[in-house]
Amino acid sequence: MEKTKLGITRFFSGYFKNFHRIILANLLFSVPLVIFSVLFYFINTLTGLNLAFIAFAPIIFVFPFFSGLTLITRNIVTQQENFNTVKLFFKGLKENCLYFFIHGIVLYLAIFLCYSSITLYWRLANENNGIFYFAFGIAVVIAVAVLFIFYNVPVMTVTFDLSLKNIYKNSALMALGEFKNNFFATLGLFLLFIFCATIFFTAPNAVVLVIIMLVLGVLIVPSTASYIMNFYVYKDMESVISNGEIKSEELRKKIEAEQSQIKEDEKLDFSLLDLDENKDGEEYLYFNGKMIRRRVLIEMKKKQESSDE
Repeated sequence: MEKTKLGITRFFSGYFKNFHRIILANLLFSVPLVIFSVLFYFINTLTGLNLAFIAFAPIIFVFPFFSGLTLITRNIVTQQENFNTVKLFFKGLKENCLYFFIHGIVLYLAIFLCYSSITLYWRLANENNGIFYFAFGIAVVIAVAVLFIFYNVPVMTVTFDLSLKNIYKNSALMALGEFKNNFFATLGLFLLFIFCATIFFTAPNAVVLVIIMLVLGVLIVPSTASYIMNFYVYKDMESVISNGEIKSEELRKKIEAEQSQIKEDEKLDFSLLDLDENKDGEEYLYFNGKMIRRRVLIEMKKKQESSDE
């Protein structure tokens, strides 16, 4: 119980201490969110199609921008304070745009298929065909599994130097193996939903309701949701990905201090890293905003040294 209280205290302390960053990150993310949502809404409405696969399409084009939002909320969760929110947002977008575009396609297809399956089986089950309740249950379980996987995919992508295959493999393993963390993330998102729904229902008229929706959507909800997910899933991610090798906070602080000496407009200087070639080459080290295998850093350092000779 004491551990839970400390976790809740740390959650709200980190959130409100960085509330200005939460709002700014949300503003940056809300621009493409509003543009693509409105665009596909009009496409769906004006064509008279009103189809789900068009309604969900903004996910594909908005998700690359979620990389910047994820990087910012991850830094808040890991209590990193010395960063520029705007620069970090576009750094995350630049470095992870392609992967997040692919993630957006995967998520879009998953949501569309889960939505179609759940609504279809529920309708068939209500037509006095009880066997479809079983199919409905399976579809719900698959939807929850997809949800848990995508709690991990964004922050894993912006943090670790992994292939797409390993990102999805590790995210799938964590969806099951870290069930407790995923459950608390879901509970947090549910409470966020209840909070927003309560405000909506207390709106005295339609105009106020629209204003409230815009304020919450543009300033708070997406970045808060990202913060909730990263707060619960990231804490055990490092040890899972690196097989428990990275547990030293001193190592992290040392490498971050070395990294801070490197100016963004200069060539990366790998000589600043103290790399022991006798240690596990598969161990992940934090360098230039990513978790990269020791053997990769050693190879890059040797390559730089040979080019400097």
